[in-house]
Amino acid sequence: MLEELDPAVAEDLVDIALGSLPLTRGNQVLCTKRKLRECMLRLAREAYASGLLSGEKRQFGSLGPGRRPAWMDIRLDDPKDLAKHNIRLRPVVLRSLTGAGYRCLGDLHWVPDHELRSLFYVGRITIREIRRIIRQFRTNSAES
Repeated sequence: MLEELDPAVAEDLVDIALGSLPLTRGNQVLCTKRKLRECMLRLAREAYASGLLSGEKRQFGSLGPGRRPAWMDIRLDDPKDLAKHNIRLRPVVLRSLTGAGYRCLGDLHWVPDHELRSLFYVGRITIREIRRIIRQFRTNSAES
């Protein structure tokens, strides 16, 4: 079934894309065609990633709770569990993630980047690191 994009999510995506365009004193956008193209590509990528993650979440949810890989249950609030799996994130980032309700690594799997970026102390580099960790676990679990 085709669903509509949540208006708040759409606003966030547009704000993120427009953030890369230079503004004049009157808060007007004045840019080259190349810059506008980059802005639109960024918006398209963010929207695609959001939809892809949402689709994966829906598809994975239909498999049932017993089929969840073990790496998804790595607790973000347990330093020993994180160290055991060689996951290194700054403590302030972990507090921000757990404060937002993300308890396990699996909870972060389907969260769009723009949603993570809205959290305190979570920036592009941290998001890249989280995505790298998840990708590594997915690859390792697919191989075994």
